[in-house]
Amino acid sequence: MKLLTYIWRNVRRNKLRSGLTMLSVAFSLALMTILYGYLAMQAYSQREATKHDRIVVLNKLGFAAPLPIAHIGKIEKLDGITCATPYSWFGGNYKGQRSPFAQFSVDPQKVFDVYSEFDIPDDQLAAFKKQRQGCVADKSLAEAMKWKIGDRIPLEGTIYQQDLDLKLVGTFEAPGNTGSLWFNWNYLDEELKNSGAGNSGNAGSVQAKCTSAKAVALMSDEIDAMFANSDYATRTRSEAAFQQLFASFLGDVQSYIRYISMAVVFALTLVSATAMAMSMRERITEIAVLKAIGFSKQRVLALVLGESTMIAILGGLVGIVMGLGGLHLLSSVPMAASLFPIPVIELAGSWLWGLVAVAAAIGLVSGITPAVLAAQQSVVDGLRQVV
Repeated sequence: MKLLTYIWRNVRRNKLRSGLTMLSVAFSLALMTILYGYLAMQAYSQREATKHDRIVVLNKLGFAAPLPIAHIGKIEKLDGITCATPYSWFGGNYKGQRSPFAQFSVDPQKVFDVYSEFDIPDDQLAAFKKQRQGCVADKSLAEAMKWKIGDRIPLEGTIYQQDLDLKLVGTFEAPGNTGSLWFNWNYLDEELKNSGAGNSGNAGSVQAKCTSAKAVALMSDEIDAMFANSDYATRTRSEAAFQQLFASFLGDVQSYIRYISMAVVFALTLVSATAMAMSMRERITEIAVLKAIGFSKQRVLALVLGESTMIAILGGLVGIVMGLGGLHLLSSVPMAASLFPIPVIELAGSWLWGLVAVAAAIGLVSGITPAVLAAQQSVVDGLRQVV
């Protein structure tokens, strides 16, 4: 306890230098928390997706290629499928903002059967099924946009050359923040036909619910085989595989994050080592006195390493809290909800302890050289030193 008390006093001795070193560690660990939090959220989402036995059907040529709405009827007739819905990305502008949130045209009669874990009040679901221009939004999105039931939501078409005038009739709660708005696929398709804008009859993609986890792989192969010789061949994946594919469009994010983290840790170690070297230079005489009154080399070594490690850990803890706060804010922003969909409370895990360990390692490595030099310092030379 006496050793810890002495270490704490040394940390507080030069409050400005210790504070600035802690802030350097804190801001860097905050960045790392957000980056690794993103990876943790994506991994969590993929694990959750495997629980719901859904598949995603796309045109074999990719997102931009059309997928006929007639495919849905054929898919639903398969023994391993319980229900299916079109899931077409609209990508419209809202009040001059370019695609500020995700917008999908769906089948109101079936979409909440496909996404059975989503919760919506019965009266609001009934209104969504009944009203042609009705739409429903993730509750978190509605709160962020300050929408209320009955509000008009005009969307300016971009991908589809058709403007829509929607009315919010309900909000749903999902396990994570989807940041999305759903509206009636038939409304969009009828408007496209009436205006002659083209692109009608396009389901975009199909989200289908399978009867069991075992049926996911079987149905994926069967659907692709069924449309293999048609003009609109398909590529079907499990929902988890689709999420992984979507994340891969950002590039090899995991490698980028590892490289950035290595650079951050290296830079932080140099900063902390410089601060500790300056601190030890100012205390040459003090260390000599400590050794003269009986402090062993090992005890001096522990003092210096303990000081550098405590500064780094305290800064790291502050940074992790800042990073978690940043993740919470990002998960509540509609534009970022698809990348940060999971509440921070769900992310507690070993990766957070890993970040604490990184902070401790920075403190240990940065303090090694000053600690060894202090431990090996001659008492006579130290007492002669004038700072």
